[in-house]
Amino acid sequence: MNANFRTLMQTFAFVGASTFACVSTAWVNPADIVQASTSVDSNALFSDQGPLYFTPQEPTSNQPITVTLRASAGNLSSANVVVYNTASGSTTYYPMSLEGNDVNGVYEFWSATLPATSNTEYYYFQANDGSSTVYYNASGATSTAYPTPTFSGNQWNTYDDFVISPNFSTPSWAQNGVMYQIFVDRFFDGDVSNDVTNGEYSWYGHPTVQLSWGQDPELGDPGGADQVAFAGGDLEGVADKLNYIEHTLGANILYLSPVFTANTNHKYDVQNYFQVDPHFGGNSALETLISDAHNTLDNAGQQGRVILDGVFNHTGASNSWFTSAQSSQSSPYYNWYTFTNWPSQYATFAGVSNLPKLNYGSSSLQNEILSVADTYLEPPFDADGWRLDAPGHIGANGYDPEANGNYNDPTNHAFWESFRQSVKSVNPNAFIFGEWFEGSQPEEWLNNGNQWDGSVNYNGFLQPASEWITGYDDGFNANSISPTTLESWLVGTLNSVPRAAQLAQVNELSTQDVPRFAERAAETINYKTYTTPSGGTVTYPYGGTPNLWKDYLGAFLQFTYVGIPTIYYGDEYGMMGGGNNDAGKRWTFDWSQVANGGNSVFQLYQQLIAMRHQYPALTDGSFMPLVADDNSNIFAFARMDGQQRIIVVLNNSNGTETETIPVYEAGSPYNSSFTNITPLVGGASEASSVSVDGQGNISVTVPGHYAEILVQQGGPLTAVSTNPAPLVAGQQATITYDDPLASTASSLTMHWGYNNWNGITNTVMTRQSNGEWTAVITVPNGSVLNAAFEDSNGDWDNDNSQNYNFPISS
Repeated sequence: MNANFRTLMQTFAFVGASTFACVSTAWVNPADIVQASTSVDSNALFSDQGPLYFTPQEPTSNQPITVTLRASAGNLSSANVVVYNTASGSTTYYPMSLEGNDVNGVYEFWSATLPATSNTEYYYFQANDGSSTVYYNASGATSTAYPTPTFSGNQWNTYDDFVISPNFSTPSWAQNGVMYQIFVDRFFDGDVSNDVTNGEYSWYGHPTVQLSWGQDPELGDPGGADQVAFAGGDLEGVADKLNYIEHTLGANILYLSPVFTANTNHKYDVQNYFQVDPHFGGNSALETLISDAHNTLDNAGQQGRVILDGVFNHTGASNSWFTSAQSSQSSPYYNWYTFTNWPSQYATFAGVSNLPKLNYGSSSLQNEILSVADTYLEPPFDADGWRLDAPGHIGANGYDPEANGNYNDPTNHAFWESFRQSVKSVNPNAFIFGEWFEGSQPEEWLNNGNQWDGSVNYNGFLQPASEWITGYDDGFNANSISPTTLESWLVGTLNSVPRAAQLAQVNELSTQDVPRFAERAAETINYKTYTTPSGGTVTYPYGGTPNLWKDYLGAFLQFTYVGIPTIYYGDEYGMMGGGNNDAGKRWTFDWSQVANGGNSVFQLYQQLIAMRHQYPALTDGSFMPLVADDNSNIFAFARMDGQQRIIVVLNNSNGTETETIPVYEAGSPYNSSFTNITPLVGGASEASSVSVDGQGNISVTVPGHYAEILVQQGGPLTAVSTNPAPLVAGQQATITYDDPLASTASSLTMHWGYNNWNGITNTVMTRQSNGEWTAVITVPNGSVLNAAFEDSNGDWDNDNSQNYNFPISS
């Protein structure tokens, strides 16, 4: 005990006051720590960019950044943050301070505040115990120091270091929302008068086909008739179903397939960017839909939003720009394409003659595309953002960067920088996300925070989720991964991009370009053989026997993981399709499946959406893996912020499994309890609450292909904490107490001073709804704030006679 405080306790008749064996949160200079271990405990190290370990979440260039590392209590003698600045090419070591231990005394926390920067930076941690050193970054711990990030092979190699991207923020409405992707022609026919009819026009010799609703859209001719078979869905139909999307289901962001005039049903062959296809209702229908969405609130009170699909890498061959360029080399549009032998040979997208590739070597083309983007964000449309089709393929003079493995093409990145600047100048709150199919994350488009907000997260979510749950990859190839592989895959891809992008990644189980999740998950798959126009045959998967429990499990993972849960229309009832055939991925919505309460898959989606809105930790919380059991096929993780800790246990085995989950790793106090918030459908049954034992573990029993989701009020990492940290002299600060006295006290007083108990003050604390106690004080002009706590029974917590001591900065 501090000698001065001992005297003060005697003066105030505190002799005999109880000293709790509580955890230490006293700040100590690392140089003064007595070595307590023989090696760094690598398994105890943890950090991510959740709000408890990285703050502020979206730093500006004027804001210092506090990063935190968890370690085993008493394990480290010192720690550093190693920061690489991409602009200066310099590496700086920032010493970390010991901030205290968790409520159980199992872990200690080290923090450092990094100076504000305007440059993209990468960082990892160096943990020392006096005789050994371990390094920790987004991919985990290693005994070997990470190399300095390098720029080679047209891309950065950052070795999975964490990313800081100053001034990069993504729209909060997108982060907090649930998105619903609609393939317009197959969703709902709101106006039969604008339907495409049989033989209305021909496309490359293929007359249009009018499908009846629910008719098989796979006509045996994927490159021809399949593409001009129309079911009649339109924007009026989407508007008619707004109540379904936003209230019956509960999603609030509509992401539409391309709506501009084009000859095909998918409309990725744009004919006129400034005209919404008349068969979809024309410009007025889009205006009405967006207005109606904006004026509709979902069940959580969030405004409806509408995202458009921007097909800017190529046009259709019937586009007037292209037909003009083909008609004359003097056309103002001639240089908007790349002709290798005018007029019949030209650069295309993926070798498809109907998709001539735009030439971004033309500044006038770039200006025109920016004009298109801005037009639909402005009145009278007022759209809320853009999904970008094939954005990595954009290049100059026929060059396709992504197809050539070049992720740093200067033309490509310069254009997307201009695109972001233009879009955000019209609507600073617009959302921009790019399609990205590669087996990597689009770090080059995200890490500097100056191009996209996020991406369609094929590699970071759809692919690993599919391979673990269904045993197939997104191409319907047999590929099965273990929980251990799933864990490393999710952790590595999540942390490879800045926090602002992590929260804006678009997580889907199916899209218009991959076989339906429910089909990949099916118990058995059926096949159908079609006769082709040439008289041959082709065989495609064609529905099958559904496995609703795997559909459940996919939804559980989607709605509890980091990023924006995005439902491809029909996934909410387990829609199947036709395997790898594009038409089969785009069947018409079967509205009978969601009538009268819908099936059990639909009911689960409803409840998961409501749960996502109710528990903010599922949106902004850290992602901490807890168990990856390859024997039981169980994967468990925690999502946690300053208010909640949520435990998610996923069982991908065929039968019920019981697993021990070390929830103390997520900060759960020994002998506490969790409430079960799992939506129960399909006859699933689980206990309503779960108790934490004296070692910080819980035992959960989870049905096969199902989940258990548990919630507990959370709090700061350390038992006593300050906000801000470190404290700033002369500014107000909140002191939070969540140690042993917190749960039993009817009142609590903070006894504090500074620089060895000068200016002693007693401040009555306020109990919060989550059980924590807080006090707001004005930080004195000193170097250290000293504190101890007394409850209404006269019991004291003075940190095992060390007092609580917090550094004060000037």
